[in-house]
Amino acid sequence: MPLLPEDVEEAAAGEPQQVDTEEAPAARAPRREQVVEPPQSYAAAPQPVPQQESDQYVFVRRDGTLFFAVAYAWENGTLRYITGEGIRSTVTADKLDLDATQQFNEQRGLNFRLPA
Repeated sequence: MPLLPEDVEEAAAGEPQQVDTEEAPAARAPRREQVVEPPQSYAAAPQPVPQQESDQYVFVRRDGTLFFAVAYAWENGTLRYITGEGIRSTVTADKLDLDATQQFNEQRGLNFRLPA
């Protein structure tokens, strides 16, 4: 039977229309379970640890004064070294008491290399 305009009931302009919000049981989407990951703890970046004096090499000048270095290298009879504060410096081997320098470092358990 065809519908005629008189057969259709329209809601008045001021009346709210009802909307069917109930879904049929078969039409419902399957529920997904949300997996919650435990928060990961990230380790902070390691901070540079200042070298302790016992980890530093000891150098003895011929006049008896001492100075310390965290790293060193010999280059053409010249000692190039870096202090615990990061200062780079040089001194010629003839200004050092190499025997005393070696003894001090051996007592501290450090492997000291003499210039070649």
